[in-house]
Amino acid sequence: MIGREPDRDALLCALILAPQAFSRNRHFWLFEDPDRRRVRRRAGRVRGIARQLLGKGPLHAEIVGEQVLSDGQVLLRYQVRELGYARTAALSQLEAASLRFVLHRARGDELSDDDRALVEGSLHRLTAELGLEPNELG
Repeated sequence: MIGREPDRDALLCALILAPQAFSRNRHFWLFEDPDRRRVRRRAGRVRGIARQLLGKGPLHAEIVGEQVLSDGQVLLRYQVRELGYARTAALSQLEAASLRFVLHRARGDELSDDDRALVEGSLHRLTAELGLEPNELG
């Protein structure tokens, strides 16, 4: 573990985009603290949404609505039409930007300059704090 607590938003972003970069054996400190466990759970939730949106075949999910709330959160609504399944998730701005970044990398979806700057800025802070090379995070 490093000398001080890493930026939680930066850690969240990295765990969404490159979870394989933080193995349990090498980064056990991620699993010790309740706050870091919450960050890991939040990242897992966003990765789960991404998996559903990137699914193959007739059972993939699609975004049917997105709204920015007064507190800055993004309300995302997605569905699997064939199953009559719909879900709504409230995401922080960074979670939503990271999700869009994942979708952009996987299938070329539109990515705004603001989303790119938010995600890349977060990753840059984390690599500096942990002494990592940028390519270690994907």
